[in-house]
Amino acid sequence: MQRFAAELFEAPLISGPEDDALLFRGDRAACANFCLLCDALNFCFWSEGGWEVEFGGRKWTRTYAMIASILKAVAADREWLDANRWRQTTSDDVQRIFAGSGAIPLPEHRRDIMVETGEVLLDRFGGQFVNVIDGAQSHAARIADVIADAFPSFCDVAQHSGAPVSFLKRAQICVADIHRTFRGNGLDGLCGLLQLTVFADYRLPQLFRHIGAIVLTPELAATVDDEQEIEAGSPQEVELRAATIWIGDRLVRELKRLGHDIDAWELDYTLWLRARSPKVTEPHHRTLTTYY
Repeated sequence: MQRFAAELFEAPLISGPEDDALLFRGDRAACANFCLLCDALNFCFWSEGGWEVEFGGRKWTRTYAMIASILKAVAADREWLDANRWRQTTSDDVQRIFAGSGAIPLPEHRRDIMVETGEVLLDRFGGQFVNVIDGAQSHAARIADVIADAFPSFCDVAQHSGAPVSFLKRAQICVADIHRTFRGNGLDGLCGLLQLTVFADYRLPQLFRHIGAIVLTPELAATVDDEQEIEAGSPQEVELRAATIWIGDRLVRELKRLGHDIDAWELDYTLWLRARSPKVTEPHHRTLTTYY
């Protein structure tokens, strides 16, 4: 762990995408709704056939393909920033928005979540997510709590040994994305980001296994290496994600000890990029879930 932290300390740490190719441009209210929609759909991009989208003269996959698809949809019809339009989403809409080479996984789940997100935003927050941000006084952790409490698809809380384990991956990444998008548009960002954790998904456990920070049991290692699914909410899946957050916290503490003042949400992107490196040959675990 200390050796890996020292390696991170010596390399540039990247807190978010290095170019603005997928940065949404708009006013504060539009930015907020755009980020909420993107992160409502920011889950499960692994599939056997793959999925690829062209946008801005480039080809995008996985999370980037989802953002590019929504950017294209909004450019063609600004109503896709409107919660009322989300509430009316059909299966055909999902097919059109996310059309590309291959198919986005879990399209019906995404339609259901778009509908649900639109309904909640209209019923509880006047159709504008900026009302949530203002109500929480732009405090990131408070906003994440409101998201998880109000929007069922964001309530990423598992059970382990009879106790709740709160991950809130998409709720936390939503506030981080809002902060980046606001700042990218010359707007004031959020406060309270220090309280966020790293975002427990597929990639970070893969990286932490690669560096030896996570050691799997022989049975679990065989399941992951054979690319067999691990059930969502199972003890193994919950422990993988919990260990990921704990290791992320340890890395942040070690980096600060070395003199690098960085928070977990900022470190997350660097770790995510490293997990996608060709040097990481171990497969990521596979769990069919809408939480990440």
